[in-house]
Amino acid sequence: MAEMKTIHVWASGLEETGGIQHYSACCVTAFRALFPEARIRVFSKNDVLGGAEIYAFGRLQGWQRTLAFVGSGLIWAVRERPDLIFATHPHFMKALAPLTRLGFPCLTAAHGIEVWGRLGGSMGWALRSATGVLPVSAFTQQVIHREAGVPLARMPVVADTFQEGQFCPGPRSAELMRRYGLVAGQPVILTVGRLSAAERYKGHDQVLRALPAMLKELPGLRYLIAGRGDDEARLRGLAAELGVAEHVTFAGFVPAEELADHYRLCDLYVMPSTGEGFGIVYLEALACGRPCLVGGEDASPEALDGGRLGFVVPARDSAAIAETVLRFFRQQHDRPWLHEPETLHREVVRLYGFAAFQRSLARALASLGVASADLLD
Repeated sequence: MAEMKTIHVWASGLEETGGIQHYSACCVTAFRALFPEARIRVFSKNDVLGGAEIYAFGRLQGWQRTLAFVGSGLIWAVRERPDLIFATHPHFMKALAPLTRLGFPCLTAAHGIEVWGRLGGSMGWALRSATGVLPVSAFTQQVIHREAGVPLARMPVVADTFQEGQFCPGPRSAELMRRYGLVAGQPVILTVGRLSAAERYKGHDQVLRALPAMLKELPGLRYLIAGRGDDEARLRGLAAELGVAEHVTFAGFVPAEELADHYRLCDLYVMPSTGEGFGIVYLEALACGRPCLVGGEDASPEALDGGRLGFVVPARDSAAIAETVLRFFRQQHDRPWLHEPETLHREVVRLYGFAAFQRSLARALASLGVASADLLD
C-alpha cells in the first residue's frame, strides 16, 4: 500500500475542554507519530486560534461557521485528494459521505449519546456511507450495528485515552483538605462532571439517595461533587431534603491544574451513569490510584476493564450503590489491588494510555485497508 502523504482531520475543536475535544487532539498527535512524513491538515469548527495547517472557524457565528468549516474542508479535499479524511465527530460524516462515492477514504469516530437512538435517518445513512467507523467502545459499536446496520468488520473499536502526564497517585493535598474541611483518614467519595439538567444520567441523584444508608456505618463520610451547572440548585435541594446536606460538598468548577489533586482527595470515585460513551473521568481517577464505581447500562464498565478495576452496579439502584461503597470501605471484596494506587495507575496506563491508543488506532487503520499493516511492526 502506498505511503500516507496527506491526511485531513475534521474536528469539532482541539482547544476546548471536553471528551471529544480531547479525543480529537489525541488523534492528531497519533497521526503525526504514525505518519511523520505526512502533511496533516486540521479543520477545526469551534477553535478560535489556528496554526500551521490548522484551519479554525470559531470566530464565525451560527450557519456561517458551519458553512465555512464544511466548505473549506471539501474544497481542500477536492484540491488535494488526501489519502485519508478522518472526522472526530460523526455529524461531520453527513458532509463527507458524498466523497466516499468518489473514492475518498473517509473514516469517522463515534462516541456515545450523539449517535445512540439517532441512527434511523441521515446519521445512519452517513455512517453506512463511511469507509469505516471507529467507535470508542464496544457498547457504541453494538448500538450502531443494531440501529444502523453497519457491519462489525467496518467498526474496529479505538478506546478513549487520557493525559497520562497530568494524573498519577500521590498524597491528599493539604490545601484542598483545608478548603473543604476534611480531616486525615476521613472517608471521601467523589463525582466529577457538569451539573447539567441535560446530563442527569451521570447519577448524582442516585448517590445522594444512597448516602443515608452509607452514613449509618460511615458517619464521617463526605461526598464531594466537582463541577457546576444549571442543575446544582436542584441537587442541593435534594441533599437537604434527604438530610445529608452537611455531608455533601459542592466544589464548583475545578481548573485543570487542580483536577488530579481532587481525584486524590477521594477513596472511591463514584459515577453510576447511564449515558457514558466510555468515560475519560474514570481513566483519570484510576490513573490517580482511585478505583471507580460505575453503572452497568452504558459503556462505563469498559473503562474498568469489565469491572476488574472497580465495581459495576445497577445504575438506578441506590441500595446497591450504598452496599457496594460500604463493601469497598470494609474491604469485603476479592480485589485487593483496588487499594493499591500504583497498581491501578500501572494497569490503566497499560490498557488506555496514549501508547495503547496509538497502537489501537494503527490496528484499526490497517484492518480497514486505509494504511499498511507495517504500522503494527
